Amino acid sequence: MIGAATAYALIFYYFNGANYSSTDRLFLFFVPAVSAAICTYYLFPLVDKTLSQASALTRSTLFRIALLAAFVIVIPTLTTSYLYSTSVFISLLAIFLAGSTPAASGLQKIIGSKSLPRLFTSWAFSSIFIYFITGFLDIFYGSAIEIAVITLLAQLIIGTGMYFLIHRLGDFAKRNKFDFLLLLALFMTVFIFLGRLFQYGTEAPEYLIPQYFLLGKNLLPVVAAVSVFFVPWQAWAISKLESSEFRETFKSTKLYTFLNDNMAGILLALAFFAIYLVLATVLNHPRLDVDDIFFDADGLNWRLRLTTDNWQDFYWRSVHPFVLLLLKPPVDLIAMLLKGNKLFGAYVLVALGGAACVFLTWKFIKQVTGNSVYAALIASILGFSTSQLVFGSLIESYIFLAASLLLFFLFLLEEKPFSMLVLASLPVIGITHSNFAQNTLAFFTMKPDLKALFRYVAVVLVLLVQLSLVSNLFFPDAQPFFFVPSALLAEEKNIFPLNTLRVEALTRAFLFNNVVAPTPILYTGDIPFTQYRFFKPEINKLSAYDTPLQTFTSWFWLGLMGLGAVVFTLKFRGYKTNSLSLALLGCIFLNVMLHLRYGKELFLYSQNWTYAVILLLGLALQGFSKHRWLQIALLLFVFFLMFNNGWLFDTIFYRLSLE
Repeated sequence: MIGAATAYALIFYYFNGANYSSTDRLFLFFVPAVSAAICTYYLFPLVDKTLSQASALTRSTLFRIALLAAFVIVIPTLTTSYLYSTSVFISLLAIFLAGSTPAASGLQKIIGSKSLPRLFTSWAFSSIFIYFITGFLDIFYGSAIEIAVITLLAQLIIGTGMYFLIHRLGDFAKRNKFDFLLLLALFMTVFIFLGRLFQYGTEAPEYLIPQYFLLGKNLLPVVAAVSVFFVPWQAWAISKLESSEFRETFKSTKLYTFLNDNMAGILLALAFFAIYLVLATVLNHPRLDVDDIFFDADGLNWRLRLTTDNWQDFYWRSVHPFVLLLLKPPVDLIAMLLKGNKLFGAYVLVALGGAACVFLTWKFIKQVTGNSVYAALIASILGFSTSQLVFGSLIESYIFLAASLLLFFLFLLEEKPFSMLVLASLPVIGITHSNFAQNTLAFFTMKPDLKALFRYVAVVLVLLVQLSLVSNLFFPDAQPFFFVPSALLAEEKNIFPLNTLRVEALTRAFLFNNVVAPTPILYTGDIPFTQYRFFKPEINKLSAYDTPLQTFTSWFWLGLMGLGAVVFTLKFRGYKTNSLSLALLGCIFLNVMLHLRYGKELFLYSQNWTYAVILLLGLALQGFSKHRWLQIALLLFVFFLMFNNGWLFDTIFYRLSLE
């Protein structure tokens, strides 16, 4: 029966049996059927031997899994022919059952430990994530075999990881029910924002394309069947991982230590990565083929430089000494995994930069307070901040600058050796050389030794020169050398007079707009698209908080900053992190002094100081980090911030739909 079913399915689907004569069709059916029957006959003893050693529950579970996997594949064929559907079903049932039988021992161990419900729960949750992962990757890997392999790998990694994560979450929920519910609400807030993005996307379907993230209908049965089929093998892998020998070996590795200590931060960063990736496909859409659309950012310039061979700077500026050496290789590497698509490689890299900022913020606050929940709340404020949502999605250099500065401060906190501090400083000075002043100030604040400071600055500057030369070897004439005096002349056009409106714009840019989004200025006339601004000095206009939600959220933020200032003042002597706080204050002050006259749209540079404002708030309130009232207040603020800043993108999507 199995041989006949297999032969008939092959003839009907692959070999175009209708094109052969009756005699040829008979042989085309009979020969493969006999061959498949003989193979099956000799495989039966092997399968029978394995199954006879398994319990009745294990055998029935294997059969039901194979039955479900086969049925999922057959559903689309039901409209073709019942005989063909039956043949496909029988042959696939035999294949799936034979393929899963070797994993019977692992499945029996899971059943014996009464962990079968956890296995299926982990499979259900991992299947949701795998659906969207394969939905994104099927743009590049369109064949059923490629998607099947990706599904197997994803199910092995994500499904197995989810199995252990569920156990860990269960223990955490029993010990800290309030903390668990708080984190659950926080993650639900992230997913609500993702859902709202797709809702806004219906207004501009040409820009937010659901097919980028949803699995094609023709591949859905393949992913579902492979995912179901792999359940016994997932059980087998878990049983091996739970063996005492492997468990002890793995626990001694640095990878385990890192994952175990940072699981909450990693998961939070991955959640925000999804947000930034979705936004990246919209804000960097190829149809937006000019600069200065979003907050004066050079979107087209950077998109061309990172995703094509046209890597010269339109504006011939020297402020980015070796940025291409830092960013182009990662884009190319990611593109290799995406069948050479460099545009999506840039999308992924920018989103990873935004996710890295969220993780590093979580890590920094966790190191200071030892409270993972409080760290997640502070990191979520950064993740939902206006600056992070925009520049964690736009193809620009600012998000990588923020990540590098956060890494440098984390290294200072962890008292990393001199060489590590130098390595963390190189991306900062290589992306935008003026921001190295922040590193220098922070280094001296934490290590007030002029000799050490001179050595630090000298080493970084020497390496900067060398790396700039190397960058220009790979990308000739990408931009002027930073050490050529005439190269600074290009910055004169970014100098503006200081007046009352600019002072107000500075205050809002540093304390409000970078976190809580106001109603943007919509300006038309300069380019073929609407320009989005928070400050437009050419027309003496500053964005405002018009709606009740904007007003409430901005006052809420002001209240948190005020509370932080009061608590920091009262507890100044009791904190051990005052040097870091002063360094962060100094970095904010440096940026204020720089932008008194430099820069047109001040929000464009907000990544240079937003990280410092958020970290400073987290350090100021650390004395109350374990207090429930503060955690609830922060969660409420994150919730309102998410809704408020979501309206900014609703406005952007709506305007894009009109253009």
